[in-house]
Amino acid sequence: MKMLECHDTQVKDPVERVTEVMIPGEDITALRKTRELLQHSQLLASLGEMTAGIAHEVNNPLGSILLYSELVMAADSPPEIKRDLKVIHEEAKRATKVMTDLLTYSRREKSTMRRLDLNRILRKMLDMRRYTEKIRNITATTSFQDGPLHVRGDVSQLMQLFMNLMLNAEESLGEAGGGNIIVSTCKEGEWARVSVSDNGTGIPPENLTHMFYPFSTTKRMTNGTGLELSTCYSIVTDHNGLIHAENNSMGGATFTVEMPLAGTRKGTRQRQTGRVRRAAPLEEKQMEMQIW
Repeated sequence: MKMLECHDTQVKDPVERVTEVMIPGEDITALRKTRELLQHSQLLASLGEMTAGIAHEVNNPLGSILLYSELVMAADSPPEIKRDLKVIHEEAKRATKVMTDLLTYSRREKSTMRRLDLNRILRKMLDMRRYTEKIRNITATTSFQDGPLHVRGDVSQLMQLFMNLMLNAEESLGEAGGGNIIVSTCKEGEWARVSVSDNGTGIPPENLTHMFYPFSTTKRMTNGTGLELSTCYSIVTDHNGLIHAENNSMGGATFTVEMPLAGTRKGTRQRQTGRVRRAAPLEEKQMEMQIW
């Protein structure tokens, strides 16, 4: 879907009656995508600084808890105390793992960009999930753009991105005992578009606006660290792309990733011209639009 910015110009006859309204339109689709990308990047930078600071502050006391719980467990303590200390030690280890994941999230390694075919990456990812989906009664189908869909990207990061989206869809279907996932690709102007759609439980509307923040939940993924979707957000932003999610009208949800096609110029804008013919008098509201 393209977005046009239009301005109307009235055309009058010799007696000053309005006979036509000319509406030149400018395609601002690429401009809107660039603005969204800038907002994503600014948010990501703020989140990275915040999460790194939190992880450092929490890791220090966790290290002390782990050390002293190990020392007391090694000493000659009553069995019931050792049992309690073991619980404390295991929970501290789990919290340390979360903090480590946070630091990894905030300090992503520099991407190694090269020309890649998104369709090929997606096929490889789907092959890796085929057995698990079979035993979980999940059917995955594809609708790919004909021919290769080339972007510039890091193959391991893009594999992680689409794997996380696939796991998210599978988790939703697991709650219903199975279902369908559709993975589709297409070209939209100078952008490659990948969609992962399921017919599972969907996403609570109140979670849609902040679901890509660290530790935000869609109530779909229960076995992860809470960083899977925020990691997707980070990877897509590193690739100058956009990611968003929406609930399907018939149930389930669709996650969509948009990335610039390889060899295209970001921000290119094209002009379109539209004419609206409107019968006099000027107050009449019904219009017929033709865009060519």
